[in-house]
Formats: sequence, C-alpha cells, structure tokens
Amino acid sequence: MNGPEPTVTNAATLIYKALQTNLTTAGDTEYRELAALFRVDAGFRRMCEDIATGFTLQILDASELRGLVLVPESRESRFAVRLGDIRAHGMEQPHRAALVLAHISICAAFFPTSDSLDDDSLIPPPVTIAVCRDTLYSLAQRLKDAEPLPADVPLDLAPGWEAVCALPQSLRESVRAAPSSGAGIVKIALNQMVDGGLVRLDRGTEDDPQASYTATHRLRVQLREVALRRLFEMAQLCTTRR
Repeated sequence: MNGPEPTVTNAATLIYKALQTNLTTAGDTEYRELAALFRVDAGFRRMCEDIATGFTLQILDASELRGLVLVPESRESRFAVRLGDIRAHGMEQPHRAALVLAHISICAAFFPTSDSLDDDSLIPPPVTIAVCRDTLYSLAQRLKDAEPLPADVPLDLAPGWEAVCALPQSLRESVRAAPSSGAGIVKIALNQMVDGGLVRLDRGTEDDPQASYTATHRLRVQLREVALRRLFEMAQLCTTRR
C-alpha cells in the first residue's frame, strides 16, 4: 500500500491535524503517515513550514510517534494567548493573572530543574493538584516579597500574585474549578492544559482531590521556548520536587 504523496493538500492536512492538540498519531493513521513523510521528504517539509508560516505558526518539533508541535510565531499571531483573552469562569483581571501564574507553577512542578526539562529520556513523574497549589502559593509569595522585582517579570501579573496570597489554599478540600481558592485556580489551569494536549489525567477522576496528572511531550517542547524564562525559573525554585 502506497503512502501519502507530498502535495500541498496533504501538507495543509498535516497542519490541520497538528492544530488538534488532543489528536495523536497512534489514533490516526493518516496523521502518522503524514508526520513520517514530513520527516523524510524535504520538499514536503518546506510546504508544511510555508503553510504554518502563513498561519503565523512555527513548527517546534516533529516525529512519527508524536506528530507536530505548533506554537504562535509571535505575540501578534491569531493563535497567541494574551492575558486579556482569558475569560474562563467570568474571572476578573486579578484572577486571570493568577491563572497565568498557576500555569507556570504547574509546569515547574513537572520540570523542577533544567535537566528534567532538557533531557528527553527523563520522564517527569505525575503531579497532584496539591503539589501544584503549593508551588503556586510559594511563587506568589516570592514575587510579592521580591525587592527589586526581576526586570523581565511583567508588572501586569502583580494583581495575580496579590490575589493568590489572599486566597485560602482550599475550601473544604474542594477541587472545584473556581477562582475562590488556590486549588480551584490550579484546577482551572489543569483543565485548560488537558484541553490543549499539554497534560493528561493520569489517575483518579477530575473531582478526586488525589487525582494526578502527567505531562505530554508537547508541554516539554513548548516550555523550551518559554518567553517568561525568569518567571519559570523562579517557579522552579518554589517546587518541593527539586
């Protein structure tokens, strides 16, 4: 049986499939074959790169096993997420900023050192909501106490760390996705990361306080290109998993 041809249509199809962040090559034969073609055919690879560029996207990683990893080419990209874009649960600006810090804290919980991030052979162990919550509180307090604040930490996140420091860690051990507790904000972030194909629910159910999550290769690749490097490094210092 012949494989796919290196056509523009197939190149566009590959980019389309890569945009579906929860789609895997293991569950989609066409995706797997197109990803394999991308790896071996330079002309086809250039077509895919041109299409991605036209969508203001960049191809960070590609393999037959994992598919393609796409990220916005710049802040101006239609696919870039800005603080003002976060509308989940009708949150006000301080809670949206806190949600950004929650995302960073979760990433640091998975990858607490540079070695754990850079070495593909190191598989990060699962994390729980409690571990991510504790990292978030530690990061928020560290930012609040910083004198002076590192120059590359955005000041518009200040309402976020102030909000986190003022929140109870949990409300009656609830893990409901809501901005009324630190655990709730972490849960919102984890739900968004699951939807984005960055983490997977590893054990338990979404409502289980002991539920654990695992990082995907997509998260590792995207973190290597993280723009808020200094903020991520501060979060790494706050995790207990170092």
